[in-house]
Amino acid sequence: MKRHISDENQFKLLRMLDDFARSEGLAINDENTIRKFINRISTTVKKHGDNPALVHGFRIESMFAHIAAALGESKILTEEDAGAFFSLHEKIRRPDFRLVTRGGEQYFIEVKNFHQKDPLMPYKLKEDYLSTLIEYAEAFGIPLKIALYWSRWKLWTLIDTKYFNRDKSDLFIPLLDALKRNEMALLGDCMIGTVPPLSFRVYADPQKPREVDTNGKVHFTIGKAAIYANGVEINDELEKQLAWFFILHGRWNKVDQPAKIVNGHLDYTEFSVSPMEWDRNQGFAMLGSLSEMISSQYNLLTSPEGHIRQLAPDQQPNQLSVLIPHNYKGGVLKLWRFTLQPNYDDIKQREANIRLHEDRS
Repeated sequence: MKRHISDENQFKLLRMLDDFARSEGLAINDENTIRKFINRISTTVKKHGDNPALVHGFRIESMFAHIAAALGESKILTEEDAGAFFSLHEKIRRPDFRLVTRGGEQYFIEVKNFHQKDPLMPYKLKEDYLSTLIEYAEAFGIPLKIALYWSRWKLWTLIDTKYFNRDKSDLFIPLLDALKRNEMALLGDCMIGTVPPLSFRVYADPQKPREVDTNGKVHFTIGKAAIYANGVEINDELEKQLAWFFILHGRWNKVDQPAKIVNGHLDYTEFSVSPMEWDRNQGFAMLGSLSEMISSQYNLLTSPEGHIRQLAPDQQPNQLSVLIPHNYKGGVLKLWRFTLQPNYDDIKQREANIRLHEDRS
């Protein structure tokens, strides 16, 4: 999927000018109106830019859109809460996005960011607020889902609104329940595993000086660069791209930077990543989910030093990920892919217990 420019001719500005002029009782073709409009925009942009929570919220919305596009199972994703809006009902609200999958299923999606102060703190949503979104979704007969970014853990979950827990006027869901009911697989998300380590190796040119001096320093010319998986060089271009993406954005956080010295001369140096601990009898270690890794890349591009520089990157969504073909069979880079399906057994059991209690009553 690619991001399209939705307003190449800047017609939105004309609509905004008309909205402003109408609210102020002015004519859109009056120079004073245009001057006041520009001043209003300048003041508003400055105000919004000085609100970190608002800016971060918009960036998370944009992040979800790019992740959904990059995961490969979406056909169309469009902003739903933009443009003119007319309704018979006052208490109605448009969700952030409408999404159509490759299989033709449609969903409305509201995007939320949640940074837990307490790791066990559940995400809460006011029922009155949610009911306005559900009103809109039911009018179209399209399911409504909440895309929730658990920013402390850098995890995405996609949850159908009917599977939130209820407590008086609030709906809530703890992280463990959200993971259990997660539907990100609808968008193409999956967990990825491979055999450690993954390495980027730089060889010294044997025809050029590469002697290590008495202080342990060496000046050398690069003769070759290569990527390795489990100690074996990767030659396939797709596998190289995948391995490099996993090195940069996977969960593995044990970093080694060995150098091989032979007879006082540098052979190669490398940057290698692996998990701190992993079960070697299992034969592979988990790198994390694709959505997690794409989020990592998105953060690097839009907030490289922890400060937001832009809401969306210049790159197209298909440049934020390396899509793994469904029929992928690795030559050197062996992959394990786990598609996680939601589990509603606890909800079904709870509903059964309620029915049993009602029958007894």
